[in-house]
Amino acid sequence: MIRYLLNKLRKISKSIGKKEENLIDLITYLDFKKIAKTTNEIKSNLNIHKEIKSTIKFAATITFFYDSNKIKLLKNVCENLYKISKNSYIFILTNDIPKQKESYLKKRLKFKNCNLQIIINKNLINDRLLPWCHIPLMKKIFKNKSFTHFLNLEDDILLNKKNFTYWINARKILKKYNLIPGFIRTEINKVNNDLYAVDFVKKNKKSILPKIKINKDISFMNHKFPYQGMYLYDRILMKEHLYGPSSNPDCGHGAFNINFLDKRMINFDLMAKANIGLTYMNVPKGFLNRSVIPFNFTNNEIEDACLIKHLSNKYTNLKEKSWFGNIKVNKIFY
Repeated sequence: MIRYLLNKLRKISKSIGKKEENLIDLITYLDFKKIAKTTNEIKSNLNIHKEIKSTIKFAATITFFYDSNKIKLLKNVCENLYKISKNSYIFILTNDIPKQKESYLKKRLKFKNCNLQIIINKNLINDRLLPWCHIPLMKKIFKNKSFTHFLNLEDDILLNKKNFTYWINARKILKKYNLIPGFIRTEINKVNNDLYAVDFVKKNKKSILPKIKINKDISFMNHKFPYQGMYLYDRILMKEHLYGPSSNPDCGHGAFNINFLDKRMINFDLMAKANIGLTYMNVPKGFLNRSVIPFNFTNNEIEDACLIKHLSNKYTNLKEKSWFGNIKVNKIFY
């Protein structure tokens, strides 16, 4: 009898565990509903495509585990960053490679008037720590007040001027709510030529997601899959990240600090966590995370300015189905 009861309890506990995420989402949404009156409509004439000022000066760090086959993609990433602003500085952080490979990389990436520097990281305990090597450089850049923004990218993430312009304009409104304009990594399926969202493993229901209504057309939607393989910060966000727990690789684990235990962060590997940044830090009450994306309710579609290209297209085109890259961009919300 005791064994029977214990087995029943085990099954009930397991069932509750499966529903825990749904319960947390429901509690979050109920919290959002309480504050929705103050965040529901800003009534703004926001134009996410408005031309940005030439005073923008950003530094970009790109983690690149040396692979000669990926240099072409890396060059594409760098050229698009340069098109955003001629007043940009690009730092390629790579692993310990021979001088011959370093020279070859410099030659392939060189193009006119670009401020590009290759930084070789020697004596790493493990190559998986390479994505975290941008933090000391970011601190150095932050001390130079002429830099207005900082960008950290994986080597196959293409961010263009349209994406950057959207972020700058959206941030003006969202910072008062402690929210950050987000992006969605996309890939093109070679079979049907459709655009897929890399990081959405399930569809999200629009009606129960926290959102900030900007005008009759646009709302900024919070969602459950905010990973984007990069982050873009202004000086306010740089300071928060650099001098807070999120810049520590152990953040999210109870062993680091029980106050920052977060199973969503535990489930990310060490390299992916280097791009999470402030996503789960200081999240406003009623929201799932800090990241929001623009959704046009009139046209029932995501504004394409927040869509960034994952150039390797390695998920949606796999022969064997992966967890990632299975949902079309126009189907991630229902």
